[in-house]
Amino acid sequence: MEDEQEEKWKALMRGQVMSATINKFMTIIKLMDQKAQAMIFMNSVLIPVCIRSVETGSFPRAGTISIATAIISILAALVCIYPKRRYRKHGHRELNLLHFNDIGHMKKEDYIDLFMPVFNDPSKLADTVINDLYDTSRYSILPKYMWLKISYGTFAFGNIIAIIVAFMHM
Repeated sequence: MEDEQEEKWKALMRGQVMSATINKFMTIIKLMDQKAQAMIFMNSVLIPVCIRSVETGSFPRAGTISIATAIISILAALVCIYPKRRYRKHGHRELNLLHFNDIGHMKKEDYIDLFMPVFNDPSKLADTVINDLYDTSRYSILPKYMWLKISYGTFAFGNIIAIIVAFMHM
C-alpha cells in the first residue's frame, strides 16, 4: 500500500515538473514575441523620423542608414514572431502528438486512434511530453532567439554606424 502511494506521488511530481517546464517554455516564447513586437514598433517610429531627416537634407546619409537598419530589424522581428515548426509532410514522419501542427494535419479519428494509447500509458505519455519539450526548444525557441538577436543586433549596430556617420558630417 505504501509503495503504491509513493508511486502516485512520484507520478504527480513528474507531472508537476513537466507542467512547470512547459509553462516556462511558453513564457519564454511569449516574452520573445513581445520583444520582437517592441522592435517592430520602435523601428516603425524611427523610419518616418529618418525619412524626414533625409527629405530636409539634415543628415541624409545617417538617415538612410537608419532606414535600412530599421527595415532589416523589422524583417528579422517579423520572422521571429512567425511560428516556427518543421513540417514533415514527406518522408519519415516522427509525429509530435502534442503539437498543433501535427495534430492539425491529421484526421480527427486518426489522431484519436494514435493518441489514446499514448494518453492511457503513463510511460508513453511521458515520452510524448519529453518529445514535445525537445521540439519546442529545438524548432521554436532557438530559431526565435536567433532572429530576435539579429533584430536587436541590426538595430544597435546600424544605428551606431548612423550616429558615427552623422557626427562625421557635422
